[in-house]
Amino acid sequence: MTKPMTTEKLFNKIYDILKEKDKIPDILEYGHAAGSPVPITTYEYELGSKLAYGGNEGIYLDIWMERSRHNEKQRIGIFKTLYENSDAMHMMARLLADFIIEEHAYVNAHLDDFTWEGVDVYALNQDGQRYGWGYTCCDMEDALYRKNELLKKYQQVIVRENATRREKIFNQSKEVLNNEKIRLQNSTI
Repeated sequence: MTKPMTTEKLFNKIYDILKEKDKIPDILEYGHAAGSPVPITTYEYELGSKLAYGGNEGIYLDIWMERSRHNEKQRIGIFKTLYENSDAMHMMARLLADFIIEEHAYVNAHLDDFTWEGVDVYALNQDGQRYGWGYTCCDMEDALYRKNELLKKYQQVIVRENATRREKIFNQSKEVLNNEKIRLQNSTI
């Protein structure tokens, strides 16, 4: 992905998955992504929702994203039925649960598509493969500090600027040699 997915695209993607899995109730009048789509630059958000009887008729399910760190709330979509009985409320509640489950699975399967903020730092194993963990730092200064700490234990470390997708691999042996050169230069001064 060359740019962040928008709230509209995410809603439509999950809606399509629910259709493919036949999890859209027959009573649904419509499902629409919210207007004014916003880029999703991080997977660090929670889904919020409101399932309620409408002011005039039916039941609606409003879904939004909440980013507690930024105290932001961004509406992503709405589902509506004209039915108002208890069975309809249960079906809409099930739709909410299915939406949350599918959204969670989709985002976790595509984490890189939702990582556009900060700088990631990963250690590599002896085969040059990433370990199943890493760090996301707020800025390059923190990332380079974390890189230096990891190079004390691991042969190679990757530093990746998430907004540009640029990566640099650092090798323990080169870092040790560079640090030794700096120490030698400082001791001769």
